[in-house]
Amino acid sequence: MLVLRRGALSLVTLFLLATFVFFATEVLPGDALDVSLSADEMAMMPPEVLARRRAELGLDRPVLERYLGFLGGLLNGDLGRTIITRAPVADIVAMPLRNSIALAGVTLLLALPVALAIAMAAAQAKGRALDNAVSGAAIIGYSIPEFVTGLLLIAVFAVWWPVFPATITASTDDPLGVLLAAAPLAIATTIIGSIAYLGRILRVGLIEVMAADFVERLHLSGIPRWRILWLHALPAAMIPGLSAAALYAASLVSGVVVVELVFAYPGIGAELVRAVTRREVHVVQAIALAAAVCVVLFNLLADLGIAALDPRTRRA
Repeated sequence: MLVLRRGALSLVTLFLLATFVFFATEVLPGDALDVSLSADEMAMMPPEVLARRRAELGLDRPVLERYLGFLGGLLNGDLGRTIITRAPVADIVAMPLRNSIALAGVTLLLALPVALAIAMAAAQAKGRALDNAVSGAAIIGYSIPEFVTGLLLIAVFAVWWPVFPATITASTDDPLGVLLAAAPLAIATTIIGSIAYLGRILRVGLIEVMAADFVERLHLSGIPRWRILWLHALPAAMIPGLSAAALYAASLVSGVVVVELVFAYPGIGAELVRAVTRREVHVVQAIALAAAVCVVLFNLLADLGIAALDPRTRRA
């Protein structure tokens, strides 16, 4: 029943998000035809020719008609075609989305264990030098913008000590192994910020749980501290951290635009910038919906994970 309720709520959320994305992109000034033509071409082209071109591209249809066609296409799995080249939007978005998901997945797989180990060490040394050092490093790591971190890594490991390439030479449709092997600095940039953020979240949760009454009773019962930390404190600390971690994981897929641009990584962020520049509304809508699906899906997984760890949530 819990899964059905959460699933139904997720579908309603996606419908509302699709509606918002459509109308948010529709109110933008101009259209793809304006961008594809120069100012001189626009000035010299007769109004009836411009009107005919807009009719051919479907830009003259009423907003409600375009909205219903947009929803109908989503229900049929059709994201539409680009306005100028008439290429399928799904073909344009698929590979960059795959690449961004791969970058986010590798980041989480590498960052989560490190962040967990750092958080546990800091929680056990609360108030001491190790905890203060970890907390300070986490604040610095999370506060520095990703483009600054990326440029520093390029300066150190691509210029001063030329170990890795400064930009990615792999193409969009290369195998993931080839693409990720060519992107060590991009992965390192996202990992640094991820460890700082996730480490702080897990550290705070562990410290709060370690100060709880049930942990004190476990200490008085003679249970070793490491056993309390691993078997009792950590599962309880993961409950409040799951939602924050899920949102962060979803943001990695669509929120690494700066990293992708700095390293020329062929992901969804770079494709979004190109689509906005060209006023390809259908591509922008597809990318925004993909980001929304990631957020809703990760939130759903976090809710189910919390329900599995916390019986009170299941009863509620």
